[in-house]
Amino acid sequence: MIGRIKKILYYAKLFLFGTFLDKRSAVVRKEAFDENDDLMLLLFGDYLGIPNPISYYMLELLPYVASDMDAWERRIQNRKMILAEKAAQFDFD
Repeated sequence: MIGRIKKILYYAKLFLFGTFLDKRSAVVRKEAFDENDDLMLLLFGDYLGIPNPISYYMLELLPYVASDMDAWERRIQNRKMILAEKAAQFDFD
């Protein structure tokens, strides 16, 4: 009887974790990636064909974000409409 109650509580705990905490952490993770993408797009958008008149000065930050460049490029290249997506995020029509 005690073992069955522990099993039910264990599954209830897993259900609640999957329902609330897992979704919440996914939202926070997506927001963090969006903020990182915004910064990287601002700094290194010229790699994707978006003209940036001060890109020379932005290259000074490259050593600090070099480890994130590969993952960022893969995330951005998988998207179809980068500027439209970012404009919709900030309610630009």
